[in-house]
Amino acid sequence: MLTKVLHITTRKSPCGEGTNTWDRFELRFNKRVIDLFNSPDVGKQITSINIEQGVEVEVTIAYS
Repeated sequence: MLTKVLHITTRKSPCGEGTNTWDRFELRFNKRVIDLFNSPDVGKQITSINIEQGVEVEVTIAYS
C-alpha cells in the first residue's frame, strides 16, 4: 500500500508581522494497485461500479 504524505506549513498572520505562529497541513495520497486476470465480462462489471466524488480511479487493460 503506497501512501505519499505532503506537509505544508504556512504563517497564520497574513501581513507577516506579529508573533511567529504557524499552521500545519497534511495531504495524504493513497494508491492501491490490484492486478486481475479475468474475462472481459468481469472487467465490464468492475468498471461499472459507482464511486463517490473525490476518488480517482484509473483502469489499465493490458493484453498478453
